[in-house]
Amino acid sequence: MLTGLATATWLLVAAPGALAACRQQARPTRYDGLVVAMQAASILQVASLTLRTDGGILVEMVVEGDVGITASHLREHMALADPVTVTVRYADDLVIATRIDDRLPPE
Repeated sequence: MLTGLATATWLLVAAPGALAACRQQARPTRYDGLVVAMQAASILQVASLTLRTDGGILVEMVVEGDVGITASHLREHMALADPVTVTVRYADDLVIATRIDDRLPPE
């Protein structure tokens, strides 16, 4: 049985880790939405982008490697308001796009 001081100490040590784990588990691995801003590393590579999700949330992300779409094609999506699906991973609070795909309209 833990004493009051031991219980308080355990909560101070364990609670932040448990909260961080919950926060990480709750983050989506895929976003659907419209590209509202982007920066190109070159004509072929995207460096970063901002996506307005279908729920209206702005998500800023950096891009890692070849994500399956060129910067010029992504600019076209932005200009025409064509939606995309972005697969992401996280490094602490940084959102990293690992794949960007054309999103097909619902049938």
